Amino acid sequence: MKPAARSPAGIPLFSLLLFLLFFLAIVSGDLKTWPELVGKYPEEAEKVIKKEMPTAKIQVMKYGESVTQEFLPYRVRLFLDLEGKIAYPPRVG
Repeated sequence: MKPAARSPAGIPLFSLLLFLLFFLAIVSGDLKTWPELVGKYPEEAEKVIKKEMPTAKIQVMKYGESVTQEFLPYRVRLFLDLEGKIAYPPRVG
């Protein structure tokens, strides 16, 4: 099996590309958030997000549920409060 392509510094090119895309998103301000969805139910929020970002993979996170820390440019997490409504502005990542 052929090893993954690497940059001259020994960093896998795929990792370098992901970092570059993340950096460009931060600099350009394109990281999308939806503050207007706080207090809404997840079903309603999912419709709004899918309308603006059809390829989004939505994860509904219950109150106190643990999450991983990696950045995924197609993921949007909905953090719910104890009433089952959105507690924090959903954002890409």
